[in-house]
Amino acid sequence: MRHVTILLAGLLAAAPAAAQPKEQRVSAPTRLDWQFAVRGFGADAAQLPAGFDSTKQRYQLYVPKGYQAKKAWPLVLFISAGDTPAGWTAWQKLCEKEGVFFASPYGAGNSTAAGPRTRIVLDVLDDIRRAYRIDPDRTYITGFSGGGRWACAVGFALPELFGGVAPLCGTNPITGPTYLRHRIEDRLSVAFVTGEKDFNRKENEIYMGPWFQDLGIRTKVWVVPKVGHVIPAPEVQQEVYTWLEADLPRRREDAKAHPELALAPDEAPAPAELAKRYLLAAKAEFERDHVWRGITLLQAVSQRWGKTDAGQAAGELLKVMAKDEKVLAAVEDQGAADEQKALSAQAWALERFGQPAKAIEAWQLLAKNYEGTAVARNAQDEIRRLGAGKRPPAYLGLGMSGGTIDQLALQGPAAKAGLKVGDVLVKVDDTKIAGAEDLGRLMQERKPGDRLRVEVQRDGRPMTVTVEVGRRPVAAEK
Repeated sequence: MRHVTILLAGLLAAAPAAAQPKEQRVSAPTRLDWQFAVRGFGADAAQLPAGFDSTKQRYQLYVPKGYQAKKAWPLVLFISAGDTPAGWTAWQKLCEKEGVFFASPYGAGNSTAAGPRTRIVLDVLDDIRRAYRIDPDRTYITGFSGGGRWACAVGFALPELFGGVAPLCGTNPITGPTYLRHRIEDRLSVAFVTGEKDFNRKENEIYMGPWFQDLGIRTKVWVVPKVGHVIPAPEVQQEVYTWLEADLPRRREDAKAHPELALAPDEAPAPAELAKRYLLAAKAEFERDHVWRGITLLQAVSQRWGKTDAGQAAGELLKVMAKDEKVLAAVEDQGAADEQKALSAQAWALERFGQPAKAIEAWQLLAKNYEGTAVARNAQDEIRRLGAGKRPPAYLGLGMSGGTIDQLALQGPAAKAGLKVGDVLVKVDDTKIAGAEDLGRLMQERKPGDRLRVEVQRDGRPMTVTVEVGRRPVAAEK
């Protein structure tokens, strides 16, 4: 027995120890625009306490085995709700298996003021990007509870640095200039993760997730069974990471489509260089006839980097365009459609979250801005509906002739679920459908967000799909 014990002890001693993050110190102040990232937290937020020293900031860092600088590597940046790093236990298995960097700062918890908290997070991110070849398209910022909220705040402010945002049990909305929403839609995937028993579940599942989907942002909501307000198990992180990685080809294409806005590993352009790039990106949008997107980028350059040469050039160009009738007509057309999407999505989100008064304010703004148009009439209908306490009308985006689908809205719920013109509706849930009247009666009992099991016949063969009920889009007429 003694020999067996010695043998086992020897085997255990010889077994490789589990990889652990190592403590690091920040080598230099961040080159990243932390002051812009914190702009939404008040006029004094972009200030640091006396004696703040970036080189005194610490963080945990896991470097994948076999790291080589010949390729760019993925990174998970985790923001804790407390002042010590967190998240490694949940991410360890994945990071070791798939070769993913992991980092989590000290001192960036909920008790830290907005300015220093953001500065610490970006000190850490930039320190890693200086030392290692990190791929911005595969850099994912995440965090738990208040750390999840901060992951949203940083990720949505500086989308060029990230490929995805994955808040766990805590969220923050998009704030700031319109171009940020465009860039988030262009390149970010957002994974809202909550628990079945999490007190923030409604905020994730009912409010933020559907709001982002209505904005056209690639979004998915995880509601983890039997889990409360805690960091979910490693299996959930694997699912989230796999989903984030699946969108990598789109981010690569965005970098090709907007090369001026793409960042290479370790690249941190100075303000003057960033302004110049954004100005070039704006001009490229005009060449694509994306006038409104070009205008929002010019506004960004003028407002964010107004003292640079590019900022002043952007301001002058905006003045010239304000006198160009063709440009103004395009702005009215493209900008109106964009604002309608944004305000209606906000109104629906607020209603879902139990804030009808604020939802009415959003509809009122839309009605005021587009007085005399179909958009305004639709907004007034929504205001009256909310005032009467009625539920929103359900929408599938299909038309029928007899029992056969003969019309489909291209971006409607039915089309997204895979239904096609020519499909014959047989049953929705447990209700047989013989024609449009049967479907209409059924839909009066449904609301946006409900999931329907739809049975159809396609080319004589049975098929079943799940359709998530949506909201009728705001009319785009003037």
